Amino acid sequence: MILIFVADEKAPRLLYIFNEILLKRLGITYTLTDSYDYFSRSKMPKINYSTTIFENCINIPANTLLFEENIKKISLSVEKNSRFEYSFFNQKLDADKFIEPPKQHLPFDIFSASFYLLSRYEEHMNPSFDMHNRYKVEESLAYKNGFLRIPLVDIWALELGKIINNEYNEIQFLLSNYNELNTFDIDFAYKYKGLSRYRFYKKALGNFFRFNFKELKKQFNKTIKDEYDTYDFIFESLGNKPSLFFFLLAEIESTHDKNLLPESSEYQNLIQQIASKFPVGIHPSYHASSSKKILFTEKTELEKISNTIINTSRFHFLKFKLPYSYNHLVENNILQDYSMAYANKIGFRASTCKGFQFFNLIENKTQNLEIFSPCVMDVTLKNTEKLTPNEANLAIENIKTEIKKVGGNFISIWHNSNLTDTPEWEPWQVVWLKMVNLI
Repeated sequence: MILIFVADEKAPRLLYIFNEILLKRLGITYTLTDSYDYFSRSKMPKINYSTTIFENCINIPANTLLFEENIKKISLSVEKNSRFEYSFFNQKLDADKFIEPPKQHLPFDIFSASFYLLSRYEEHMNPSFDMHNRYKVEESLAYKNGFLRIPLVDIWALELGKIINNEYNEIQFLLSNYNELNTFDIDFAYKYKGLSRYRFYKKALGNFFRFNFKELKKQFNKTIKDEYDTYDFIFESLGNKPSLFFFLLAEIESTHDKNLLPESSEYQNLIQQIASKFPVGIHPSYHASSSKKILFTEKTELEKISNTIINTSRFHFLKFKLPYSYNHLVENNILQDYSMAYANKIGFRASTCKGFQFFNLIENKTQNLEIFSPCVMDVTLKNTEKLTPNEANLAIENIKTEIKKVGGNFISIWHNSNLTDTPEWEPWQVVWLKMVNLI
């Protein structure tokens, strides 16, 4: 147990980030006080989190961010740091009353900086969105300053644990174990199998008018295995490895939702087959991120088909807007979400490789939704990062190495429709197999 001096013991942001950094990442319990007299007399291990330096304790500078309730424009200067990699909210504690000031243990407000990243504060400050109404990675502090591919919050937490242990040997911090989780988005269950008559012949006409007769022959030859039916390969690769499958269940086909419709018997059989082997979650459709009603309908449909309670999600196209999309998840009893990633860059959108609670900045409170951050995706590696398979292997290994240092979770996103034998994707089967440690 460590005693922390703060200006406000009940500030929601402060309690949130202390729980995330001290309790969840370090396993260190704490108690708070706003009484300087009590704090100075206490013989407990102590942290001073204020603007003035104190004796006989760990001194960490406090910005005003955690004691505020509004959202405002913040201009931050990021500095490289030999111990903490990068830092911002850098400030010096007031030490005017001392001839020889006590030690300031951190050069920056680690708690405000961590809160800024985990709460996705920057995504609320007049953000810039792409054509799909997604927050642009190019606007993020991590991308602009070169720390997108490291779990900076977890690095900070680990260094804080070392500082606490160095000052107070009786306080031991805990480092969680490294884990890997393979996740799949089923955006196109099959290429032709299970399509309605209308969609089947629409695709046939498209192949005909493009003079793609080879594909047309394949479409009508029922003895040929459907191109996107890569499930046997996936199941064999996964074995008993922790895995999650997310199903797109849009009720109406649209430009961005082209999976089989929920009433398709082939799709229902596939969902039931996978649900008997692995945990499954909802892949809210393109428009469900802005509609609580659509999300409810799709979640209910998946529960009916899979005969399981659905409390896990990942938004289709990684399309969500804070805090509104997450509010819809909470209202639909979703407990875990795996959407916290960028579609066009690999790395850590929230600068962490560990699960964290959703903090609603509009309502200024913690909500019952745990967020997990995938750090690599097949289409991102190939199409937007434009890596070769060998370069992708190296990028994956480098990210895994960073995660292992802090005992975090390596979470990947793959698609059944991208593990095919086509010339375009066949080389990426090797990337997949290497990633899951089979070669």
